[in-house]
Amino acid sequence: MPYAYPLTLLCWFLLWGGLCLLLVAPKILKAPRWVGLAALACALHALALALPSWQLLAAMFGFAPAMTTASLAHPLNWTGQVTALLVSALFMYGLRQKIPADVGLCRPQPTSLRVVGVVVGIVALAIFINAYLVRQASIPLWWHERLFYALVPGIEEELFYRGVLLGLLKPVFSRSIWLPGARTSWGGLVSALLFGLGHVIKINPIQFIISDLLAGGQATSQAGW
Repeated sequence: MPYAYPLTLLCWFLLWGGLCLLLVAPKILKAPRWVGLAALACALHALALALPSWQLLAAMFGFAPAMTTASLAHPLNWTGQVTALLVSALFMYGLRQKIPADVGLCRPQPTSLRVVGVVVGIVALAIFINAYLVRQASIPLWWHERLFYALVPGIEEELFYRGVLLGLLKPVFSRSIWLPGARTSWGGLVSALLFGLGHVIKINPIQFIISDLLAGGQATSQAGW
């Protein structure tokens, strides 16, 4: 099935673009440009995260032995995360639909640093305490794995969902919604909902399809030999 992986990526692309359109459907006719850009951003972001690791890509194009892909089930995927960051950069700098300040990339106010510093410090302390308590049950990580988990997923997710996507939806939904302790808009709720769905709807089946394709190619070559 040589077209299984491209077709799966196409379905994945359409799924996330369609989810975004479904959640903002009442505004499609009133603000088609911003709604379309938001749906395109969601689809490209999901597509980027669905990309396999560079080792697996090398094996797919014949630059590495397929037999080495058995060890690529590790969830560490620099390729997808870095490509997703480039998608956010595309909408900020390439398409110039949003400036960095619109997505939160601006100098923080001195008063906010004190509040943010306390919150970040408490969260970091809780994470380290939890890591220490479960250290015996955890698999030791290499330095690059620790760097990946500490920096890449959080930065990428916050920049896209609470930066680019929320910035694209802000002109669409001007009416604010009151929530306990905060005010937001329907665009903020859509961004939060898509963020949650992104952690529920996993991309592991795509990785298995790639592995099956490689395994099938390897078995074919062995049979021919």
